[in-house]
Amino acid sequence: MRFAIEEINNSSSLLPNVTLGYEIFDDCEISIDIQGAFAFVLRPPEHAVKTAQFGNRYQPLVMAVIGPRTSDAAIVTANILSLFNVPQISFGATSEELSDKTLYPTFMRTIPNDESQIEAIVLLIQEFRWNWISVIGSSTDYGENGKRKVISSAIAVGICVASHGTIPQKTSESKQEIINIINNITANRANVVVVFTDIQIAELLFRVVVAMNITEKVWILSEATSVKRMLTEIPNIKRIGTILGIAAMRGKMPGFQEFVLKDVTVWNPGINQRVKYSDPQEERQECPENGFMPAFDHCVPCGSDGLRSLLQHSDWRVEFNVYSAVYAAAQGLHQLLQCDSGGCKKEGAHPWQWNDINWGQKVEALEELTGKGRGEVMEGVENEDENFEMKLLETLKRVNFSLHGMPIYFDGNGNLPTGYDIIYWDWKNEVVSFKVIGSYKSHPGQFQIDGSLIQWNSQGGEIPTSNCSSECQPGQIKVIVGFQLCCFICKDCAEGTFQSENECIPCDLNQWSPSKSTVCHNRHVVYLRWDASISIVIALGIGIGLILQLLIGAIFAIHLDTPVVKAAGGKLCFVLLSALAVSYSSVYSFIGEPSVGICITRKLLFTVSYTTCLACLLVRSFQLVLIFKMASKLPQAYTYWVRYNGQYIFVFLATIIEIAVSFIWIFSKFPIFERNYDLSKTEVILLCGPTNLFLSLLSISGLISLSLLCFVFAYLGKNLPKNYNEAKYIAFSMALVLISWIFLFLVLVSSSESYIPGVEAAVVLLNSYSITVGYFFPKCYIILLKPERNTTTFFQTCIQEYTRNRVTQQP
Repeated sequence: MRFAIEEINNSSSLLPNVTLGYEIFDDCEISIDIQGAFAFVLRPPEHAVKTAQFGNRYQPLVMAVIGPRTSDAAIVTANILSLFNVPQISFGATSEELSDKTLYPTFMRTIPNDESQIEAIVLLIQEFRWNWISVIGSSTDYGENGKRKVISSAIAVGICVASHGTIPQKTSESKQEIINIINNITANRANVVVVFTDIQIAELLFRVVVAMNITEKVWILSEATSVKRMLTEIPNIKRIGTILGIAAMRGKMPGFQEFVLKDVTVWNPGINQRVKYSDPQEERQECPENGFMPAFDHCVPCGSDGLRSLLQHSDWRVEFNVYSAVYAAAQGLHQLLQCDSGGCKKEGAHPWQWNDINWGQKVEALEELTGKGRGEVMEGVENEDENFEMKLLETLKRVNFSLHGMPIYFDGNGNLPTGYDIIYWDWKNEVVSFKVIGSYKSHPGQFQIDGSLIQWNSQGGEIPTSNCSSECQPGQIKVIVGFQLCCFICKDCAEGTFQSENECIPCDLNQWSPSKSTVCHNRHVVYLRWDASISIVIALGIGIGLILQLLIGAIFAIHLDTPVVKAAGGKLCFVLLSALAVSYSSVYSFIGEPSVGICITRKLLFTVSYTTCLACLLVRSFQLVLIFKMASKLPQAYTYWVRYNGQYIFVFLATIIEIAVSFIWIFSKFPIFERNYDLSKTEVILLCGPTNLFLSLLSISGLISLSLLCFVFAYLGKNLPKNYNEAKYIAFSMALVLISWIFLFLVLVSSSESYIPGVEAAVVLLNSYSITVGYFFPKCYIILLKPERNTTTFFQTCIQEYTRNRVTQQP
């Protein structure tokens, strides 16, 4: 403060021709602070405030007050000074309470408030991913408010407070309370401790911590204690762990070192200044005389603690706050007195004040000079006085200047919106240096830190962890245990779900996921693809089958009038061949991605065409039995059957009935097209028709019934003449058909549905080939290779032989 005032008084640009004076009071006790505050507002020789007589016309002794440093003291003095509209600029009081202008309208400060400090502390904790902390405060307003704010701010961003405690001011009670607090910290396994106390309580705290052999903790100190040499001198404090802190930003004060050394030299004429150090980074020599210490590249005597503290502080943090507070007050006065480089328009701070004349003498003189009454004169003095005081306070609030590169101005709450340095206690050769590893600026809220500058005092030198629970791995969610959000167990997300923030969200129906997954994967769509090997084989089989139908049709057309063709059904064979061709073609609908339309087409083409095929074979089997075994017994029925083309009518009716049943099935609630998600976790299987065994049997019950009837009638005609042995071939064909259906049902029951489309296509193809091979190949064989059997004579011979055998066999 003295340095700043001497600079201002020697300045020709700031308050030219105006000399600032000062009075200094110690602020080591609240009682002394109160005495100082009243001394500043009382004008000798009155030493009393005559409020009944003068009201708020009373004039204080000083224009502004610089200090005090602590929040508790500042709150007390601000309550007194604000009564007299005396501006107060503190250089160290950070309590958030002092930002309330309704309670402390004249208070300002050149240090950021606790809100900024606490935000910097919380950001520091978040930087290293700690979420399990303990908080210690002192029983002062500064400690209590700071502790409460740290807890609320930490909880607001998801940091949990494992424990917190308050250390009382009374030494007799504080030691045991500190032991209890440390035991709680140890029991809760919190490795990060925030300390929000004044220096005396902090010193006692760390002495107890060292005595209890607490190690490998991270201690985060508030601004009041983070750069105090008193703490670094506690024996073995280095063992307690890593110490970080928040400190006011340092500023530049050119010439201050020389100013201090000049005073020290005056006070101690025997100082040896012969030893100098050119580079602070170089290895320093010891001072040659006992009782001296290095300071500012000089050897100075080891004097009192206050002198030692002053000399060892060369980064000027709180000192710069004092310096800037004095300059802020001077700037306010400079503007108030309307000064410029040449001088000030107003000669003094109180233009109405007459040297040493007190208020009573001033009022009497004004009455004589003006001839006005006492009340009128006092009212005028009051108005002038109040206007002056308000102008001074408002002028101080509006100051805005740069002091050696540091912007100085006050916001609406009287706070200096600068910021803080992040401090790391760097131990080298048992001597600590307060290394700046980062910074925080409240406007616009910037936080930066270089963690690589920290040498962690922990096992392996790794960053200590301080978490109630280890972080969950990807694909896991937190399940809170107890009432602390930071204490949880990790639970894997189940199959079919994925982790999003702290939820396991089910995947979409067309997606899948393994357990402990963070994403869902698209299911593989399973159907009979055209490029699959089985599809190629089936397509080749379809092509061959269709070619065979054309060849057989051509052979039968050429030999239409031969006995073999007539015995096979004559023109009805072409109906059968056409139906078989459609049945072959329907297999194409089994290949490729199915849809509702394709499934409907598949069902209509196959069931209707194959029903026609079976109806033709059933008619043929029935006719053989009717001709050879029932014509003589039921001659009239046989006549009607032949006369009215019963075979064509039956085939037509069977086909129409199947078409009707198919449409009923399609428009009913029976499934036509299905996406099956149950059989595979990673696949969706596209299927036509029901996959349920009972419904599958029901859907082809008509075909199965016709196949059984064909087999039964064909079996009845097994002893017919050799050239009329179609019954044997039909029975063989139907046996193949029934075996293929049984195979399909076994697949439905025992195999994965992913094979069903290929099996269904193969079964339909096999059914078509069963009729082609079992019924038409023998006839083509006779037509092409055994033409001697394809004559009327040969057929008649076979019939006569069959008749003789039947007569012989009759009793």
